[in-house]
Amino acid sequence: MKNLTFSSHYARAVLYGLEKSGGYSDELLRNNGIDPEFIHSPRARVPTEQFIRLFRLVWGKLDDEFMGRTTHPCRVGHFHLMGSLVVHSSNLEEVIRQSIRCYRLFSDDIVIELDTRGDGVELSITHRHPELDPDNFLVEWLLMVWHRLIGWLIGRKIVLSHAIFQHDLPGHFDEYRFVFPCQCFFNRDRNSLFFSHNYLDMPVTRTPGELDRFIEKSPRNLLIWTDEDDSLTTRVRQILENVDDERLPTLEQIAGQLHMTAYTLSRKLKAEGSSYQKIKDNLRRDQAVIMLTRQNLTVSEISSQLGFTEPGAFSRAFKHWTGLSPLAYRKQDQ
Repeated sequence: MKNLTFSSHYARAVLYGLEKSGGYSDELLRNNGIDPEFIHSPRARVPTEQFIRLFRLVWGKLDDEFMGRTTHPCRVGHFHLMGSLVVHSSNLEEVIRQSIRCYRLFSDDIVIELDTRGDGVELSITHRHPELDPDNFLVEWLLMVWHRLIGWLIGRKIVLSHAIFQHDLPGHFDEYRFVFPCQCFFNRDRNSLFFSHNYLDMPVTRTPGELDRFIEKSPRNLLIWTDEDDSLTTRVRQILENVDDERLPTLEQIAGQLHMTAYTLSRKLKAEGSSYQKIKDNLRRDQAVIMLTRQNLTVSEISSQLGFTEPGAFSRAFKHWTGLSPLAYRKQDQ
């Protein structure tokens, strides 16, 4: 945890509302133990403690949990009030529905919706004044907050099957593997996270006292997942990350390492809203993004290292994952 850092993109996004209000200065940052050099440099990484102080500084200066990105501020304390209500819910579905009721009273700008009619649960967030959130930071932040909070309340990290966003593929897409660890699609008609129905009946395991301590440390526990992720999806991903061979193991080989049949593994992954193919695709997508943006490799070399038979197959797969060809993505990043 001590080596965890955050992209300077997010630091600048947190400061957006403060800067817009005229309350931002490098001196203010320094007086609060935040190095402005980390903020200004496009490729810089902001240390954890400075990033947490930055959030608290902006929340305090603006008295706004939405950080100046809505028509009216959401005063500091609303999130705690909502949490104090939903911690008494019987299960996750009740948590989400109670949260939605609260935020309907708190803000007219932010609309949160839950749809349980499809194959998976869809949790959506809409900003009615997107011009106030030009880089889509507030929408991204709230989706991440809801995903992590509701998982914390039931003591489980909720495996996302996929996510969709209204905006274009962002320049900081390589950060998505930490924020939204699933397949992400852009230029869609709404902003949504999808996960399995199986989570909805899971009981709340946290106490009001634990919630108070969670909020007191905020946003630390929203930014840093301190609980062990015991999902089967993550265990399979970790096995694949440690494979040295270019050719990834088969489903049967992975199942053997986990002491179960391929059928059982597939069934359990499906219950988490995942699949072996999705895990492989997400892993290769993340590796491809790192190779394109951090390493001086040709598309052909990346294709070979990721186990594709030829560069064309890799290019088609990469465009399916991100909406851009490898060369277009690299040009956008540069």
